[in-house]
Amino acid sequence: MDVFSESEKVWLPLYKVLADTGADISILPRYIGKLIVADILEGRRINIRGIVPHSRIVCYIHALKLRVGSKEFKLPVAIAESDNVPIVLGRVSGLDIFNCSFNGKRIHMSW
Repeated sequence: MDVFSESEKVWLPLYKVLADTGADISILPRYIGKLIVADILEGRRINIRGIVPHSRIVCYIHALKLRVGSKEFKLPVAIAESDNVPIVLGRVSGLDIFNCSFNGKRIHMSW
């Protein structure tokens, strides 16, 4: 999966993406957010629970372009104030636009 950097005008690869069917929204850690938007604090502020046990993560929602294979799509992504969160592809405008099947460590996605 790739994310489009609005500040650099290039696609950046994302590695070790967690496809989380229990997550409403997609999440990126701060260090990636700084590569793709001018100021992560310009997004709408929200608190997210569940991604890190027993704590809340402050995030900022941004509309970002992602790409899986040849399919490009825009979706709301929460950029965390922390670097200690995994890259998560959640349901809203992410996993819910794909037909997904999981087989061990492999995922097959189609549209």
